[in-house]
Amino acid sequence: MWLAILAVIAVLGGAIGWQHARYLAVRRGAVQDRQSLFYPAKTLHVLTFLLAKEGQDVIEGLRKLRSELESGGRAKLVYAGRVALVGLASKQLPEVDWDAVVLVQYPSRDAYEAIAADSAYRASLGAFSKSFSQGLARPAALNLAIPLGLLGVRVYEWVTRVPAHLPFTQAPEGGPDLRARNRERWRAGFEQLRKFSEDAVVVVNLLKGGSVSQRAADRSYGLKMAGLFAEAKCGPMHMGRAITLAGDARFDTVALVYYPGLDFMQQMLGSSFFGGIVGDKQPGDTLAVPTVPVLSRL
Repeated sequence: MWLAILAVIAVLGGAIGWQHARYLAVRRGAVQDRQSLFYPAKTLHVLTFLLAKEGQDVIEGLRKLRSELESGGRAKLVYAGRVALVGLASKQLPEVDWDAVVLVQYPSRDAYEAIAADSAYRASLGAFSKSFSQGLARPAALNLAIPLGLLGVRVYEWVTRVPAHLPFTQAPEGGPDLRARNRERWRAGFEQLRKFSEDAVVVVNLLKGGSVSQRAADRSYGLKMAGLFAEAKCGPMHMGRAITLAGDARFDTVALVYYPGLDFMQQMLGSSFFGGIVGDKQPGDTLAVPTVPVLSRL
């Protein structure tokens, strides 16, 4: 009896370790993400969206911003991405064709406020034409649980014989979905960034919930996407509660979601699978910005 229990515990422990090792390898490799698995509860994460000035070298601007942020160990740049396009624009924010997004980890809200008021940091941020910062309370336990939840989804779909999501079956051109009709715009945005990375797309989402019916539909979409994430070994890399730092825009959730490459993303957007579920995605308001990782260039 005890041997059987110990065997089950060993199998479960091995599966948990294996799943975390897979996702950590993706985080450190393709996504170029430096997020620590554990950190104090008072830690604050901040997303900053950046618009370059005309003729500005975006990578050089990000390099200088990183140097200023990390001087003296004040903060840590976790993720940096070049923006492909603004996939969905928020009704709460001015429409801006952002050029880059960075995710920075600060020891606390007070530490962020001190750096934000620092003249040298403000000068490096001021090298860009515009910026917008959004706070994120990123619980370590929740984010550690996400890969395990996806493993559970994968096991459930295997046991219940849910049909495989991959390879994608492409939907006919000119379908009813707006993103299908705008497929060329997405392709153009991705192709201009292929020189930076082909192996990862990270979609930065600021989400505000809508009505009760909208939230229910959005959950339906999320559950169906979870099956794809579990099969393709991708999905959320950062998720948590949105924290307003300045301005009037109010979001509920922040999510950075990894997809395994430019080709995968384009095939997914044009697939029958995505076309069949995207109508269920009904947040009250959202900013969705697909990016490719560039931290290794900084």
